[in-house]
Amino acid sequence: MPEYNIAESVKAQSEYCKTNGAPHFAPRGGSCWKCNKNIYEPIERKFKDYLSGEEKTRTTGITVEEAGSQLVTGCPHCNRSYCD
Repeated sequence: MPEYNIAESVKAQSEYCKTNGAPHFAPRGGSCWKCNKNIYEPIERKFKDYLSGEEKTRTTGITVEEAGSQLVTGCPHCNRSYCD
């Protein structure tokens, strides 16, 4: 099961950027300046699959593992880019 932890994710993203010489695009505390949701928290959304007609659930958010292994360039909740 994916681990979501704001403090650990902020730290992991900062370390990733430092180690890889990458720019730090993600908000320092994790709160998106467009939608005001924290990018490191899971948010579940229900949607209707138009092919099957079934109602499904999708979870957005950045896990600790993702924050420590890839550059965060946008909000997973509202899709706002932080690098344009």
